[in-house]
Amino acid sequence: MSKQSDTPQPVHNLLAIEDLIKGYLADIAATKEKLKAHKEMVKSTIEQDKDYSVVAEKHNAVKKEVAKVKETLVKNPAITSAQLKVNELQTELKDAQSALSDYLNQYIQLTQTSEFVGPDGEVLQIVRSAKLVKRKI
Repeated sequence: MSKQSDTPQPVHNLLAIEDLIKGYLADIAATKEKLKAHKEMVKSTIEQDKDYSVVAEKHNAVKKEVAKVKETLVKNPAITSAQLKVNELQTELKDAQSALSDYLNQYIQLTQTSEFVGPDGEVLQIVRSAKLVKRKI
């Protein structure tokens, strides 16, 4: 006979998932640190090359010149107006995408399906994405 645990199966599953999440968080943090160190080694090695340094200096000078010209152009009223419209449209798009996401989540809950038939008859798959972020206090 097999020995049964005192912990109910859903609780056991939850604890197992929490342990997996914590393990992956630790692995990701360690990998990020290794990646940071290796990127710094590559960057340092490249920057020590004399040919690279000469070209990088020229590049920086051109970037400064481009920034000066752009600064002058941005002061043009037509460009300022167009940039305001761009910002407005980006905000509008972000709001619409957020609302669509909320409605798709509601749709999944109501229909128990992750597919949606678009206005043109095309079957679209609803994809959810989750990530952890630090809480703002």
